[in-house]
Amino acid sequence: MNIKEYISSGIVESYVLGLASEQERMEFEQLCARYPELIEARTRFELLLEKQAIEHAEAPPVDSKRRIWTAIEQASSPNTSKIITMEPTTTRRSSGARWLAAASVILMLAAGYFAYDFYSKSKKLEESNQEMQARLSQKDSMMDVKAEQERIMRDPKVTVVNLTPMKPAAPSVDVYWDTTNANVYMLVKNMPKLASDKQYQLWSIIDSAGKLKPTSLGLFDGGNEKFFFKVPNVQHSDAFAITVEKAGNTGGPDLGQLQNKGDIKRKL
Repeated sequence: MNIKEYISSGIVESYVLGLASEQERMEFEQLCARYPELIEARTRFELLLEKQAIEHAEAPPVDSKRRIWTAIEQASSPNTSKIITMEPTTTRRSSGARWLAAASVILMLAAGYFAYDFYSKSKKLEESNQEMQARLSQKDSMMDVKAEQERIMRDPKVTVVNLTPMKPAAPSVDVYWDTTNANVYMLVKNMPKLASDKQYQLWSIIDSAGKLKPTSLGLFDGGNEKFFFKVPNVQHSDAFAITVEKAGNTGGPDLGQLQNKGDIKRKL
């Protein structure tokens, strides 16, 4: 489908103004989920209408609706009198002027009421549009993460480190280290939920002449069935490990709470 031609066909305006048929409306909403530019076109038109409504409308008095209908009923009520009184020309002209003035007031009140009503509906449409955009953004973000995950799993330049569970309830963890750009990706499955004052912490460990030097790669919460975690700029490491620490830990690892650990097997 040529989405630009579809937008220029006038369907956006018809949909927002409620002039589209049921089939057109359903097709439009389905296409919104596939084409972000269609949502943008709808948003621009809604904002244009809202701007015009705000610039030209004032909130009517509370009893505007009652006054409008009362005036209409009085103007349309039949004259039940059978006696016709002849009036002077000047009186008839004065009566006509009063009718014109009354009609002007009715039109003014009606315009104010319907403009305010349109403004309220426009605000609801805007809120609905924002909610739809948020859902689409979340969906796009999940798709990006999945694509990145598939890419690193297939990249022969990425080193895979399996972190062995050190506790019975420890999660299943694989670390992917892309040495070409120094990025580390961690894939965790079935991570148990911790108390509110605890967090998991990922460590990069360097073996310097038999002395282990841990460096924190970040804290994260548990409770997820599947978790994908990215850490940039990891230049060197001999092993990776996960511990349970106090929330916001800035010190070293608590080895008594070691959950997973995996050594990096160097390629010959």
